[in-house]
Amino acid sequence: MAAITTTYFYIIRSQEIRIDFIPEQFEFCDKYISKGNSDYDEIVRILTHHTGGWTASYTSYAPIRVYYAPAFQVNVIGKQVIVSYKTDAGYPQFIKLIKHNWPKNCTKSSEITIRNAMGR
Repeated sequence: MAAITTTYFYIIRSQEIRIDFIPEQFEFCDKYISKGNSDYDEIVRILTHHTGGWTASYTSYAPIRVYYAPAFQVNVIGKQVIVSYKTDAGYPQFIKLIKHNWPKNCTKSSEITIRNAMGR
């Protein structure tokens, strides 16, 4: 019983994510984004501001609003932000509730971007 309790508290402890692993480019909404792109800059700003307070997660989450790079992924589901990145031990996954004003999925974000670009 003590081993189970210890393991449980080890897993749910507050952890920091490795922002130095954030890639220079993400694939997002069927395009590549990097520094200078508002979507890229915002996700980096949010992750940099929220390095602590993450919880390890072993749940599989449906991809909703995904910032993808081969060694670093961010999935935004409502106010839940899920970060996973490559380490020597595999791909740990962390979750945290973060207040933000992002659209819920790529489609809405893409439609807004297209409308703004067309002056509508």
